[in-house]
Amino acid sequence: MEIITDGTLPFIPEPPEKDSGKGEIGIAVDVGTTTIAINVWSISERKRIAIVAEENAQAKYGHDIIKRISFALRKSLHHTEESDFHGESVMHYCIISQLEKMFQKAVSQASLSIPRGFTPHIKSIVITGNTTMLSFVCAVPVKNLSQAPFNAECLFDIESSWKKVREGTVCDNHVELEKPSADIEAVFSSSIIHDDTPVYFPPCVGAFIGADTICSMIAADFPIPGSTSSLYDGSSENAPRMLADIGTNSELALYIADSAEMKGRILCTATAAGPAFEAANISCGMSAVEGAIDKISLEDGNITVHTIGGMNASGICGSGLVNAIATFFSQNHIEKGGAIIKSKSTLGDGMACIELTPAVYISQQDIRNLQLAKSAVKTGIEYLLEKSPETPVLFLAGGFGTRLQISDACAINMIPQELADRVFSIGNAALAGASAMIFSPSLRTKATELRKKSVPINLAAVPEFQNRFLKSIDF
Repeated sequence: MEIITDGTLPFIPEPPEKDSGKGEIGIAVDVGTTTIAINVWSISERKRIAIVAEENAQAKYGHDIIKRISFALRKSLHHTEESDFHGESVMHYCIISQLEKMFQKAVSQASLSIPRGFTPHIKSIVITGNTTMLSFVCAVPVKNLSQAPFNAECLFDIESSWKKVREGTVCDNHVELEKPSADIEAVFSSSIIHDDTPVYFPPCVGAFIGADTICSMIAADFPIPGSTSSLYDGSSENAPRMLADIGTNSELALYIADSAEMKGRILCTATAAGPAFEAANISCGMSAVEGAIDKISLEDGNITVHTIGGMNASGICGSGLVNAIATFFSQNHIEKGGAIIKSKSTLGDGMACIELTPAVYISQQDIRNLQLAKSAVKTGIEYLLEKSPETPVLFLAGGFGTRLQISDACAINMIPQELADRVFSIGNAALAGASAMIFSPSLRTKATELRKKSVPINLAAVPEFQNRFLKSIDF
């Protein structure tokens, strides 16, 4: 699985620390629902010296947030032969154990870039992620994230120690954890992270707008509404800007500057797009790894596929699915409502499909799943566009956004055409923003101020939301 571990670092106001030792390092972590990515930085050189990325081990308890919260709320689970764990204990120990092992790999890799005679010293850790993932990391109760009005127990903006993170005592309202198993204790006892290593968790906006969104705002150089200071980005830019991290749960944010009519603000929302963008509910879907179809061409009815790594096609990834459907729609093989009208085959159950290779096809249901996902995103973007005083610049963040061809997204009516020439891909912006906070106390302050100016919007409660969503399904 290809995990995006790079992003555009924002302007860092503070100069490099001249008195920092050559062995001092900082670690930035993005705990995503699907993947975990780590960057290790040299403090003195502000240079990235190690990258480690893995699939989130919690996936075995559910591929999406809702299933994991449901698992966490179970009261008794047979976890080992030695003990019965509550679900929240399982989720906490699972993620912390994985982080411990990833830190071992990351620091070992980083040590190869440190001058001979110096040993790595971890000065600071910054951990970002959505509200649910950070709640699991810190053993914060998640019950209120499962039911209306969806109030998070903790919105973080906390600095603590690795010992407290491991013990699940970062927040006062933490879960009472069972004693870890012998296997987990062994992982903890061999930790490469000192107990007193400072760990910072950036602020979340709400239950479904997490610290990853705030960190992405930092990476996209969102100004603080109402502020005239140029400390953070060296700019007096007042033009609106929009952020979109498109995935299973797509987070959107719109910066609006002060005006004569209204104070500046940042409108934030999230849309439940589902797993189609990650090809998780697609007939021949797979991750963006070697053998995945990421692009097709169609000439005179002949389909030619391109795969990652030039391997034989094993399946199709999310961006490849968008490209294929955009191509078929533009050449009238799929009609506006999504029905297949050319290159039509049938599966054994009679369902219509388009065969890309003898082993890979796109079914009628696959097209419908993508339509539902892109409609959720389009509805959110259009709602925010209506609130913008002028057409904003759109920053696309995250793995899917990085791979996505904007022309394809516009062709299937996911991104409005008026934004087509105003889009910038900024990679793993959450990880980039977290990385910058290793070096910059003022960017941590900026994160706090951005959270204060952010207004969460529940799209499901917006009048006519359902009608908006249905109208956006067509290509």
